[in-house]
Amino acid sequence: MKNKTTMCHPEAIELFLQQKMSDNEQTEFEIHLDQCCDCRQQLEAAAASGDIWASVRDSLQDETLTLEYPGEDDSALDVGTGNEASFSHSSVLNLLAPSDDERMLGRLGTYEIVGVIGAGGMGVVLKALDPALNRYVAIKILAPHLGSSGAARKRFSREAQAAAAVVHDSVIEIHGVAETKGLPYLVMSYVRGPSLQRRLDDTGPLALVEILRIGMQAANGLAAAHAQGLVHRDVKPANILLSDGVERVKLTDFGLARAADDASLTRTGIIAGTPQYMSPEQARGEAVDQSSDLFSLGSVLYTMCTGRPPFRSETSYGVLRRITDEEPRPIREINAEIPEWLCQIVN
Repeated sequence: MKNKTTMCHPEAIELFLQQKMSDNEQTEFEIHLDQCCDCRQQLEAAAASGDIWASVRDSLQDETLTLEYPGEDDSALDVGTGNEASFSHSSVLNLLAPSDDERMLGRLGTYEIVGVIGAGGMGVVLKALDPALNRYVAIKILAPHLGSSGAARKRFSREAQAAAAVVHDSVIEIHGVAETKGLPYLVMSYVRGPSLQRRLDDTGPLALVEILRIGMQAANGLAAAHAQGLVHRDVKPANILLSDGVERVKLTDFGLARAADDASLTRTGIIAGTPQYMSPEQARGEAVDQSSDLFSLGSVLYTMCTGRPPFRSETSYGVLRRITDEEPRPIREINAEIPEWLCQIVN
């Protein structure tokens, strides 16, 4: 164990927030936080700053891509604006071969690229036309700056393998995996419709029939993944796509998925997932299993019932502490229209 002076150094707090410590160092620092009030206060203050918050948010989300599919109006496709896709236009689009169709941005393999759907830390998702089958598909390509990272390529490959192993109406279909200029990409079904997160942002709490429809389909999709021995580990509204309104649900982004018996899941001090929807064991960096996904699904159900996540705080550290130490506010105190039997299921 390092001495208290070293552990209390501001640089240690910044390394902890940015997830740049080794597994052992992070575990030691977490133990130190429980014993040092000064460091906890410094951590809260540091996490509240904009720059640090941006870094820790990206780190805690494990660079998970948020897919925001456009609605019926394809003009919603991002073809040149937005900070999230800042690197997509200067690097990813440069990877495209010229297209004979002037309406297209370019060509990737046999696919004609229509536009950019979304971008995140791991890569970019493009909307494309498959001329052979005359259908639209979504193509997720690894971010060029991660092309030399073996860990990033391995995780990208794991996502394709994990999602392809699950065949279910409520899980996004993987049509194929290929590579261009050393960068892997996977071809998925194109879902016309928003994510659940976008729907919640637009409307707030959902009607009971919609909560049940979305919740049941998402649960069925998770059950199919669990039957394959997989743990999704990042179940959240942004990873639940609503095809054709809310009639059909598609669970997506298996970037953090691993086999339940994967030895890497037993390592301590590793935080992976999105803070507000983590299970307590994820927040503590402990081993996770299928029940962790159910906790996250319960948090999603709570959010659909109330319009807000069950665990909220001004800082990411505060969110993690609430998940491990507190019970969320009762649903009916926020939305009295939710029946008690559903509250019991969520709890």
